[in-house]
Amino acid sequence: MSYATVQEMINRYPNRDLVQLTNEDPTSTSVQSAPILQALSDASAEIDGYLEGRFELPLAEPPAVLSRLATDIAMYRLQSLRPLHDLGDARRRYEDAIGLLAKIAAGELTLGIAADGSEPPAASEAETLRGPSRVFGRRNLKGY
Repeated sequence: MSYATVQEMINRYPNRDLVQLTNEDPTSTSVQSAPILQALSDASAEIDGYLEGRFELPLAEPPAVLSRLATDIAMYRLQSLRPLHDLGDARRRYEDAIGLLAKIAAGELTLGIAADGSEPPAASEAETLRGPSRVFGRRNLKGY
């Protein structure tokens, strides 16, 4: 299952870049969907590698953030195949996407869904955490 579509790639990136990255013929003026589909499929597989330890896959309703991450990873993969562009911006977005996925995999960030794919409990239903009572206060620090 791909987390993004060809149309989402077209919506996020300039047409001229996608035309150059998806065509062997430099005179072509249209975006070819096959290379984009392959890049999105590869990106989704990479995302699943990070998520599989915490979530039951495939996700029934993937969060929108995964679409953005998939398009960023796919664009990096497309650009890395061609010497047309400076890869700096694509590499930064790729590294940001991978960093975010690593935090999700480690449990430091949430996708807003439970590991079994269900919705997490509402804030009012969640446990309230309390720390230990105060050791020092105004009464026991008098005179210091």
